[in-house]
Amino acid sequence: MSFYIRIWQACDAAEITKHLLIVGDLTADCAACRELGINYAAAKACPKCGAIFRFIASRNTGKLDRNRGGTVKRIKDRRPDLTFIDYEDYKEITGKEHARNFFK
Repeated sequence: MSFYIRIWQACDAAEITKHLLIVGDLTADCAACRELGINYAAAKACPKCGAIFRFIASRNTGKLDRNRGGTVKRIKDRRPDLTFIDYEDYKEITGKEHARNFFK
């Protein structure tokens, strides 16, 4: 029996943003250009900016989601080629970077 578990590793947030597909309730959006309505089950690249997707995250896998593991499994079953990242971690890191750059 296999499980999904978070594994922490050092990453460049800017590099992730260039290749991230963010899944919502029905469709996804591109983190690089904010294009909406992307079919996450099939899209290999953003139809607007051409970014090649290498990472995927879901807005619906927060700490309060009781079925977080099921959501991750459903998305990974549809897109096993993409690395799943935690959306809350991503938002926290990019939020800190935006604040740091704002005050420069």
